[in-house]
Amino acid sequence: MPEKPLTELEELIGESRITVDGLVVERGKVREFVTAVRDENPVYRDDDVAAAQGLDEVPAPPTFTQVARHPRYQPADFDDDGIQGFDLGFDEARTVHGEQEYEFERPALVGETLTGTTTLTDVSQREGSDGTMTFAVLTTEYRNDDGELLVTERKTAIET
Repeated sequence: MPEKPLTELEELIGESRITVDGLVVERGKVREFVTAVRDENPVYRDDDVAAAQGLDEVPAPPTFTQVARHPRYQPADFDDDGIQGFDLGFDEARTVHGEQEYEFERPALVGETLTGTTTLTDVSQREGSDGTMTFAVLTTEYRNDDGELLVTERKTAIET
């Protein structure tokens, strides 16, 4: 179980932190990313293909926001001793990634700069075969410089 009691964790529900600052969707980084994940879709490499699909620029692939986990994109005052800026008292050695989902308003495009705000949206506990498991659901909204919501990412961390 976490160092903090469930009631204390529940008090954090609804709190938000800026966890990503200045994630520039660069053409070269998009190419590196799609090469790394072996995505052969030409829309991520070719302006003409992107234009034929009605896009003003080459889009970033759906999971490109994972690049934001690099410390380079964390705000200067970001303290990531916990889980995405939240000190939940989870033991890192006993914490696993439970689930990840994305909701897209539209793809991020080359040339945009993204900011991510993470909100603790739920905490709960369940009994497992080896004791109590604690679940934390974090939701990150990625917005461009105009404040337009592009991607909502939800992830669940589980302390076993």
